[in-house]
Amino acid sequence: MADISPLLLYVEDDRQQRMLLAAVLEQAGFRVRTAGCARDAVELAAQETFDAVIVDYDLPDMTGAQLAQEIRAFEPSAKIVLLTGWPDLPPGELVYIDIHVVKGSLTEKLIEVVYTLMDARKQSAAAASGYYYA
Repeated sequence: MADISPLLLYVEDDRQQRMLLAAVLEQAGFRVRTAGCARDAVELAAQETFDAVIVDYDLPDMTGAQLAQEIRAFEPSAKIVLLTGWPDLPPGELVYIDIHVVKGSLTEKLIEVVYTLMDARKQSAAAASGYYYA
């Protein structure tokens, strides 16, 4: 039987933060793939379809906003959450981001955001195919 748990990609350069949040997300019922840099994330995103992508803003090889643009180049409907310690970002940095969550927010808030984005994706797909999703 296939695993139907939602699949997330979590991109964070801080190894301890990456391991901790990945464990919390797995405990919440997600399957999680992780990457420590944008280059690795792009490779993973090119190989698998993720239900949502969670990216840090300050990555060693590009910003999370730039990574979001890279991912959207081959997966335009990707659901992308920017998880960063920066509450305010320069204008235009959120163009390819679905939602911006500030680090330090409750983990439950992040999980709720991911499920909301995934639900919106299902509703869009259903509308495009002529089906109503409630």
